Order: sequence, then C-alpha cells, then structure tokens
Amino acid sequence: MHLHPLPEEHRDTYREFLSYAFRPEDGPDWDDNSLQDPDIYFPRGLYDVPPETPTGDLDASDLVTVCAFYDYEARVRGEFHPLPGISAVASPPEARRRGHIATMLDQLLVEFRESGRYLSALWPFKYEFYRRFGWATTNNHAHTSVPPEELTAVSPAASGEFVRLDADDWARLDAVYTESATEDLAVTRTEGWWRHRVLRGWDTDPYIYGWQRDGDLRGYLVYRVKGDWESRTMHVQELAGVDAEARQHLFRFLRDHDSQVDEVIVERAHEGTRLIDDLTDPRAATVEIKPGPMVRLVDVPTALEAVSFPADAEHSFVLDVSDDRCGWNDDTFRVSVSAGEASVESTAADPDATVEIGALSQLLVGARPAVELARTEYLTVHESSAVEALSAVFTERDVFLRERF
Repeated sequence: MHLHPLPEEHRDTYREFLSYAFRPEDGPDWDDNSLQDPDIYFPRGLYDVPPETPTGDLDASDLVTVCAFYDYEARVRGEFHPLPGISAVASPPEARRRGHIATMLDQLLVEFRESGRYLSALWPFKYEFYRRFGWATTNNHAHTSVPPEELTAVSPAASGEFVRLDADDWARLDAVYTESATEDLAVTRTEGWWRHRVLRGWDTDPYIYGWQRDGDLRGYLVYRVKGDWESRTMHVQELAGVDAEARQHLFRFLRDHDSQVDEVIVERAHEGTRLIDDLTDPRAATVEIKPGPMVRLVDVPTALEAVSFPADAEHSFVLDVSDDRCGWNDDTFRVSVSAGEASVESTAADPDATVEIGALSQLLVGARPAVELARTEYLTVHESSAVEALSAVFTERDVFLRERF
C-alpha cells in the first residue's frame, strides 16, 4: 500500500468514494455537483501497489481509500505556522476494517514531516477514532438559537448602511476577517478558500451582507435561510465585526428579519461569545457548546523549536513522549526554553514527565493547561517541579479554529 498524489484522471473514482462516504442517500446515480477546489486543496489516494510504482502506472481500480488536505497557515502562539487540515477521508465499504485508513494517515504524516509541516488538524467523524491516532481536541464552539425579535436588546439605533456582497468582494471581507480573527489557530484565508468554500455551499450558496460606515466595511454576515413559508430558520455561518459596534449592527440586521424567520441560529461561534447575557430575557435563547476540531503534532522537536514561547519563561525539563504512530516522536527529549525559544534534543535522562502526543499537541497550541492535563492519563508528572515548568512554557491561549474542512 502506498500513498500518492491523486492523478486528475482518477478524480471520478475519488468523488465516488466521497459520495458514498458522505452522501450515500444520493444513491449510486448521484449527480456530480462538487464545488471547485480551492488553490490550497491537495487530494491523495492510497493504492494497493508497491511503493516504487510510478504515478503514471497507477490505476484507479487500485485505489482503496482517499483523503485530502488544505494547506493552511494558522496562528500558533501569536505567529503563523503550517497547519494542514486533513479532510475527505473515505473508503468504499468493500475496503473497510482492513487498516487502510491507519496506513493512509501514517503515510500522510510522513509526507507532512518530510515537507516541513510539523502540525496538523482535522474535523473528526468520531472523536475516539482519531484520538487513537494521536489527534486531540483544540476548542469547543457555541451554537446560539434565539428568536430574532429578542435581538432588539443588542441592536443599536440605525446608522451606517448594509450592503449586499458577493465572492468578488472577498478582499474586503478578508480585511474584516483578518482584523477580527485574532485568536490562535485562526488561518490565513486565500482567495480560493473564500471563493470556493466560505462563500459557496454544497447545496445552496449563502447570502453575504456587510455593514459599512462611509464606505468602510466594518463587519459581515454569511448566512442561509432554511424552511418554508410556515416556518423558516436563519443559519448564520459566520458573523465577523472589527469591534463591538460593528457586531451590534450585524445583530440589528438579524433582528430585522423577525417578519421572515422564526429563529436565528448563530453557528460555530467562539465559546466565549456570551450573547445570551445581554438579552432582555436570557431564557429566550439556547446555547449549545459542541466540541470542535482536533490537532496533532507531526514532528515534536521541529514544532517545539519553531514556535515562540513566553519571553520570561526560563526552564529546562525532560519529556518522555508517547506516540504509537510516529516513531520519530516516540522518544525522550530534553527541552530547554530561554528568551522565547526552545532547543530540543534526544536524551537518555530520566523524564520529569511522560506525555501522550495528543496531550502535548494541546499543550503546544495552548488548548489545555498542564495543571488540567496532569489530572488525566495523558500527562504523568514524575517531578513536582515539572508542572510549574510546563505551565510557564505552555501557557494557555485563546484558541479558536473556526474553519470547517
């Protein structure tokens, strides 16, 4: 079995795998309404062929499972780093339960490491499945449902203007996004990502509206309306404003749909968003907290030496890293941090702490604090001073990977 970049002539088989995996209700005679792939999308196929088989000799009939990745760059501890987002993991039913997915993921991580991509992320179909392969949850996200009229409490007097936007306005939207998406794991969005994913839909394209003052775009909404004449729901995919004023005017826009929709649902918002606290009747809204994507270190030494740490953290500790899938990570490392930088080397010294790769991934991006992880089976502290050192180096961050991929 060997993982290859997917040849263009194998795209039909690739799409058949994806259709069966994600939309089996469409049946065997499904219509190919697939969206154009953005510029950062790279499909891969695991073929039942010897590793040395040239790409030109591959046959689509030898495909056993497929995947793809979006070649993101994301903010990690205040600076941007490669963060490929794995997607489209699929295999036909006749090839399942044979370990092909595990083989494919293992080889994909090898590719990432060899190409200098030392972190990775994905959205799981089952968290426990990918947890076994070393990925761990990054952040939760909030779904808020509220009748539109209740948004009067957070709607200011009318000012500025609302404007209808489309994909050709992606650069204006991106400027707002860049200014507002300040959390760690926010990705750099390309024109292709905007045009072919954010502003397109698999079934229907979304509406895009912005709020501007004197021609200066300050916020935007991406949303769809679902239902029929008797009952409609407004699903807000993204609500972004450069400041509180802009966000309030976006809520005013949603409120003004009270004659058209029964409910507004703000999807996949930051867990810290507390719209419910500002409503006149907080009980009118329902907030669901749901788990978000997962992250995994691909190359421990490279990642730790690439990421910046607090400038005042001066610590040295020995970590015994457990990684069942990537042998190059399954080692004991001495980590020395000074002036915001880490140096990492293999060592035979006794460890100060033993950490599983998923937990170390959470520590690195700041998703969970060391004190909390030390209460789990994923981080075992052998020296009491290690918790203080880990806490000082791996400070908790405001983490929010909002993209769906």
